[in-house]
Amino acid sequence: MKRKWWSRLLLAVGGALILASALFSLWRDYQYSQLPQSGAVGFGELPAGKLVITTQRKNYQAQELTLSIPKLGLETAVQDGTDYETLKKGPGLYEYAQLPNEEEPGNVSIAGHRDIFGSHFYSIDTLTKGDLIYLIYQGKLYTYEYAETRIVEPNDWSVIENQGHACVTLTSCDPIGTTEKRIIATGELVKVDNFDEKCELISSKEA
Repeated sequence: MKRKWWSRLLLAVGGALILASALFSLWRDYQYSQLPQSGAVGFGELPAGKLVITTQRKNYQAQELTLSIPKLGLETAVQDGTDYETLKKGPGLYEYAQLPNEEEPGNVSIAGHRDIFGSHFYSIDTLTKGDLIYLIYQGKLYTYEYAETRIVEPNDWSVIENQGHACVTLTSCDPIGTTEKRIIATGELVKVDNFDEKCELISSKEA
């Protein structure tokens, strides 16, 4: 009898914990849905005249671009945009991003979540010198070497502006679970190759 009572108690506690976790996820989802933009993207007015939408970006279709970071075990298609519903599907390309291009330098800026909806960018704070970030686009493999990580204010839009050189910028919220700041991880373009399924994507240049 005592053993049955104990088993029932454990089942009840386990059920309560599962329910509490589900309710917390729903509450957090609701809280994020009420924000004007995701913390991964930022808040505040855009700087006048510094952000433009290129023709190439305007023609971008969801999942044409693939982001791969072997160090993080991450490979994901990049969505079209950074609004709330789009980022539920995975990392998204900023409306003002440039796309990988061999001829003109651009900033491929991508936002993603760290703690919800797949948490694709959960560990971007662990990137270190020598780590490699890959973008696969229109039959080309663009290899970027990690440059730096910064923590910025939510209204700092300078990070997604054209930097004058070819780079990739990954943005998310910081600290995890808040929208207080944004974490910005960047990489510099070091190589462009033709892509096929046999391409070996290593985690760092030292590997």
